[in-house]
Amino acid sequence: MATALPLLATAVSGDPLAIAAVVAAQHGPWIAVALAWPLVARVDRRTVVGLVHTMRALAVAYLGVHAMAGTETIFKIQLVALVVGLGEALSGTVEDEAADSRLSTRGMWGVALVGMPLGGVLYEVFVAVPFLMDVLFFALAALFALFVPRPFTTVAARQKVRLAPGTGPVALVALAAAAGRSAVLGVLVLFAIHDLDLGAPAFGLVLAGLAAATAVGGWVAPETGSALGLKAGFAVAALVSGAALVTAARVADVDRPWTAVLALGIAWATATTGTVLLRALLPAAAGRPVTGGALRAFHVVEWVGVCAGALAGGLIARDRGVVDAVQLAAGAWAVAAVAVTAVRRRAVSADADDGANNLLDAA
Repeated sequence: MATALPLLATAVSGDPLAIAAVVAAQHGPWIAVALAWPLVARVDRRTVVGLVHTMRALAVAYLGVHAMAGTETIFKIQLVALVVGLGEALSGTVEDEAADSRLSTRGMWGVALVGMPLGGVLYEVFVAVPFLMDVLFFALAALFALFVPRPFTTVAARQKVRLAPGTGPVALVALAAAAGRSAVLGVLVLFAIHDLDLGAPAFGLVLAGLAAATAVGGWVAPETGSALGLKAGFAVAALVSGAALVTAARVADVDRPWTAVLALGIAWATATTGTVLLRALLPAAAGRPVTGGALRAFHVVEWVGVCAGALAGGLIARDRGVVDAVQLAAGAWAVAAVAVTAVRRRAVSADADDGANNLLDAA
């Protein structure tokens, strides 16, 4: 789905804003879920997961049938992206409750090594195939939810969704960073297909490579934070990410497409390094662990940045071209690098974390 949905949007519409809106629609539901989770928390998680995967199976079946008939429209694609994104937000939040990072790690490796390349290959075979295949995958996921041996519900505290005192500057930095990353993500398919002249299978490989770069960025974040400190480490990572985006835009050439892809990989890796360091700064700025409503508020700010950045990238690409949109996204990272200097660290309570390394481990 991550590969085939933007490819289908590009085939249906040449409007960069409409294509970027698909990305915004897929990520927007995370905002609603973060705000309304206390209501969902009262429902058995097996029911939640089974229902959302069934819903996603029906949505992609609807789109697959229209793709077979040649009657797909950009509005239908955006609608399906919204439904799929709602399912991602609900099931992803349930996974986060499990407090087992191995679940998300294995899932991301599955997406990167199998799902994204396979999506490009299947799309090349026939446009409807990846969507019809996802009907099977989502239906199986809904079925597997029934195998969980016991029900699980909680009564989530109705905490106000608001930022913890002292974390406002961190949230603003996160907003700029998320916008800078998603401004490129919103038009990435146009950059790959039109500016680099890559096909659908190659686009799947590009996404897989960016996912691998994301993992590398997470791995080097602790060493970066230990060597440079959280604030300085984030600033350096943000500036390198912005410089890599400018490089990717300037070296974009259909004769040497993988040079630009390599620059994008560097941008993605360093962006992830900065994101991990920023997450470590959150409890450092608050002086205590950030959980519950305060953490949800921070996530809401990030998801607002993702949606706004994608739409901004689409607008810039519509007016000035996709290459300029990729290049100008570096400005958001420059803003984030400067804004992080306004973050003030507080002494973290002894029962929470005892140093920068522990904060990095938690992030």
